Parts: sequence; C-alpha cells; structure tokens
Amino acid sequence: MRLVTILACIRQFIGREGRDSPGAGPGEVCSLLIDTFAGDSGEEGEHEEPGSAEAIRTACRRMQRAETKGDLLRIIAGEVAAFDLHDLEAMNARFERKVSHLPEGYRDRLLESVREEIFSAHHRLLLLSRNGGGQRMDEPPDPALGAYCSMVAEACTAKAREKDPRHLYLKYLLSAFTIFVQEEPAHPVGTPFPGGQIVDEWEGAYLCPARDMADDVPYALCPYCPAAQSTEPTYPEMRARRREQRQRESLANYWTNYKG
Repeated sequence: MRLVTILACIRQFIGREGRDSPGAGPGEVCSLLIDTFAGDSGEEGEHEEPGSAEAIRTACRRMQRAETKGDLLRIIAGEVAAFDLHDLEAMNARFERKVSHLPEGYRDRLLESVREEIFSAHHRLLLLSRNGGGQRMDEPPDPALGAYCSMVAEACTAKAREKDPRHLYLKYLLSAFTIFVQEEPAHPVGTPFPGGQIVDEWEGAYLCPARDMADDVPYALCPYCPAAQSTEPTYPEMRARRREQRQRESLANYWTNYKG
C-alpha cells in the first residue's frame, strides 16, 4: 500500500468521531498524543474551579519577547517554579488512567515515553537553569516561538472557561523548553504510535509518523515541533535497514571513485 494511502487511513482512524467507548483504543491514543488540549480534559465527574488565565497570558507575552534561548530558559524556569512534584505526578497519573486498557506491552512503552516527556524534561530544565544555561544559549529562539506563545495563551484561556488551566499550562511550558531551548521533538525519540511506528532520529534529523496529522487540531504541539513528517515508515527495525543501505551506498561510492 502506498504511503499516502496509509497516512490517509491513519488520519481517518484517529479522527475525533467515535470517542464515546470506554478506555483508550489506538485512535484515542493518537488523539491524546496529538491533541494536547483535548488530552488535558479531566475524568468524568471531576469538577475543578475555572482559573484565571491573565497571569498565563502575561507570561506568554514575556516569552514572546525573549531574545535568546537563555532568556527563554529563565522565563520558563521561573514559571515552572510555581509547580511541584505533585503536579508532575498528577499529569502522569491522568495519562496512565486514560491508557489503562491498552495492551500491556504497548502501554508500558508509551508510558515510558510520556514519563520522559514530563519528568525528564522537568529535570533537565532545572539542571540547565541552575547551571546558568549551556551551549548555544546566546542564540535566538526559533521564530515560531511567537506563534507558539500566542497559541498557548489562547488554549489556556479557553481551558479556563471550563477548568483550571494550570496543568495544561505546565504541559506547554515543558514542551516550550524541549522544542525551543533544546530543539528536540515534543514527544521523545522512541515514542510509539499505534501500529508500531515511532518518533525517530536519523542522521541529525527528527522524524515523526504523525507530524502532518495535526493541521486541523487548533492547540497541537506538532506545528512547532522540529520533527519532520517521515517520508517512509519509522518502525524501529527500519534503523537497521537504513544503516545497511548507507553501508552499501558507501561501499558502492568507494568502488566507483577508487582510482587504484
């Protein structure tokens, strides 16, 4: 089956229709990974008092004015300081509940990536900010930061109409650090999507099997992520095939250019 047909099938498969069944199926998992805003919705019966989004909008304007990655790092670190370990654990526990009905093997691999996305990002953020930054911190952040901050402010304002937007904001802050300071994908390399494909890295480029599926998702991270849409399947075993192909190409190039 041609790749474009496969992508079309997956796009239809992960649509927002038919999400009333209990538990999380493959389509629901893709939606949780792609649709950050929807993935933040609380459990049924959970009632949280709506929170004010004014402070979030103010912080987003400050992030938009960051001239360097170091400036952005300091702003993000200051905002994240308002959260504690309980908030991180609550984010992780909420995702665990949503995928509790998935097959154990896939669920464990997915949760490992989500924990990296939450706890590892938070840990690296604290270390980098406490150490005064690192290499390339004097560089300007990607120009997409302005649009990202506007999206975050809009998303949190919309969320505040129904519930406290704090955890959604924390999710966006950690992603801002990963994407704009670390220049890494929002979902860590190795994050598995239903069907077996993963977020991958090859020859210095990040690849995602679902990058182009978020065009119609208003508050998704994907439009700002440095990962490109993969043009071929990104199953884990494809790495070995790519290495083998590169070795053959190098060998062929050697014999072609060998002068004796």
